[in-house]
Amino acid sequence: RRIVGGGEFSVLVNCGPSEREIAREIVAKANDRRVVALSEEAQLPVGLTKACLRRSRLLVTTDGGPRFFGIAFSRPVVTLFGPTDPIRTATPYDAETCLSVALDSQPCRARTCPLGHQRCIRDVSVTCDSDVVAQTHGAAPVEAAAPTQGAEYAEDPTGPRRGRERR
Repeated sequence: RRIVGGGEFSVLVNCGPSEREIAREIVAKANDRRVVALSEEAQLPVGLTKACLRRSRLLVTTDGGPRFFGIAFSRPVVTLFGPTDPIRTATPYDAETCLSVALDSQPCRARTCPLGHQRCIRDVSVTCDSDVVAQTHGAAPVEAAAPTQGAEYAEDPTGPRRGRERR
């Protein structure tokens, strides 16, 4: 909702077959006709993801396959790092902005949070730092909502880590 709020962007929520319901929830919560998802497509082949990314102006993603497709297609990429380490998977791509929060438990690389809170990925969301999306694409910053309660960046005035160096 914050990304499309300035009127400069539309959002396509990409998903895999097991993520259809999450994509539907994102669209429903956005409540804006400019936010749509691939969740209603009968088939979700990798080629469809590639075609969408090739036409995109900007990609916001986690550290997964679509990130590298975006880089291969020379798109600006904002990568959200949760349990993975931005340094371990660093790329030489200058048009990538890497975001991560500073937690003692990072990087654990676990698929399921061993501490049960999932703060590493929940707290480094586009909503906590939505101005990065606008800045990456050269638009005016998008107004961000109040940070998630108890978020690390709310206590750390320097905010989420950006770039490829860990603090």
